[in-house]
Amino acid sequence: MGRTATNRAFVSGFRCLLAGLMAAPAPVDAGAWTLPKGRVWTKVSWFRQTAQEWYIDVPEPVLLDDGTFGTHSIGTRRPYRFNGEYDSRALFIEGFLGVTDWFDLGVQVPYFDQAFEDDTRSDDPSDKGWSDMRVFAKTRLLQKPLLLTLKLGAKIPTGEFRNEEGLIPVGEGQWDFDVIVQAGRSLWPLPAYANIDVGYRIRKINEEIDRDPGDEWLVNAEIGAQPRSWLTMALKYELLRSGKGETFGIRSATLIKRISYLAPTVAVRIRGDTWVEGAVRTSLGGRNFPAGRQWIIGVSTGFDAGRFLPGPR
Repeated sequence: MGRTATNRAFVSGFRCLLAGLMAAPAPVDAGAWTLPKGRVWTKVSWFRQTAQEWYIDVPEPVLLDDGTFGTHSIGTRRPYRFNGEYDSRALFIEGFLGVTDWFDLGVQVPYFDQAFEDDTRSDDPSDKGWSDMRVFAKTRLLQKPLLLTLKLGAKIPTGEFRNEEGLIPVGEGQWDFDVIVQAGRSLWPLPAYANIDVGYRIRKINEEIDRDPGDEWLVNAEIGAQPRSWLTMALKYELLRSGKGETFGIRSATLIKRISYLAPTVAVRIRGDTWVEGAVRTSLGGRNFPAGRQWIIGVSTGFDAGRFLPGPR
């Protein structure tokens, strides 16, 4: 039972990380803001997490100091069994194009390199490669008294899904569809902004293994400031909560996933519209999810591609 629970923990943890995105460095990338027509914004981010602990998905028995037995409740932060360690590295390549001043199209392609090891294994399961691609469309619905944007997204199962015992596949083998409402506004005359995203993710069935991972609610709240023309700072709160999943037609609470993060971010302008940023995402609590810190470094830039678009100049 211990080995099965450990397998479930690290495989589920990796699947959750596929949804992880980086804290935004500037208002243009912060939720509700859209790009001017013909403007392109691109970003490359590097992600790293090494975790020896996770938020457990079932109660665990524990021997108390008085000699009686108790339990660690669901969501308690506990070490992986058998001295387990989960290691994940990821590269996110993404870009958005302002088709009009109020409508953007975007794409994101991640690359994953992850492994899990513990004392029960001589051959640690690992996998690396390009993961599932995501595409987005953003429409600005309102400009005053605040920015209100509808963002639609789809995860396309382009990554390789391999259904092998002990393997952490880089692709999930199923589609996702996101519906996200984004609200933001400038806090002028302060050089600051605030934004909140509230979304619902519809997760379709992986028909190869008859597994429904369960739909998810997503919340991202962010406040940021630009005290200097070359410096931006932001603080972001992120929340993911899933419902029960289903395997072989049986709904199971063991597939429920929950996680919350606090992510301070600092970005420095190095030239023109090119920024280098660093972020640390620290988990606050969760269920069926790796615990600890995630380290993120990103480079973003923007440029005018209006001459490549149809229509009058």
